[in-house]
Amino acid sequence: MKGFLLLILILTILLYLPLNRQKPKYRLNLRLDDRIPLVSWTVWVYVAYYLLIPISVILTWNSIYATPLLITQIIATAFASTIWRIFPNGVIRPTIRQHSSRSLRLLSLIYHHDRDCNGLPSGHVLHSFISCFYLAQLYPQVWIVCYLLLMAISFSTLTTKQHYLLDMIATLIIAPFIIELSSIIHL
Repeated sequence: MKGFLLLILILTILLYLPLNRQKPKYRLNLRLDDRIPLVSWTVWVYVAYYLLIPISVILTWNSIYATPLLITQIIATAFASTIWRIFPNGVIRPTIRQHSSRSLRLLSLIYHHDRDCNGLPSGHVLHSFISCFYLAQLYPQVWIVCYLLLMAISFSTLTTKQHYLLDMIATLIIAPFIIELSSIIHL
């Protein structure tokens, strides 16, 4: 069952690719977003997300949290994909003129391959919230580390100019409802 759910999760995550190629029709930026600086070194925190999901699956695999984690990630991805399809929104990113550091080179690479669509909800924030929630359930002694990791990844979406403040806040509000919905479905 878990193997099947993992396959479904991978396939739903792959929906991101065509959805991200859409042209955004909406920009949800606030004036405050212009005051948030680009902090290039936070790109390393931003890419930690790509390790968090597989690590959370591996660490929960032989626990009672594996199936709920996978189901919740699937529901979250399906929800986000639906929103991105019917409400294509994106982020205007700055132009990186100098590639003087590894951080700027990595950020430039991300900008090149990750188009500017799919702003709200933030997949980074949504998936990180879910992963950290279940990791904190499994390892309650490190819940603060999970919380700090979630906040670091969430704020890195702002300082890398991958998301707007409204994207991050709304996703942090939506995530617990998706976890609750998935727990009802899982029962």
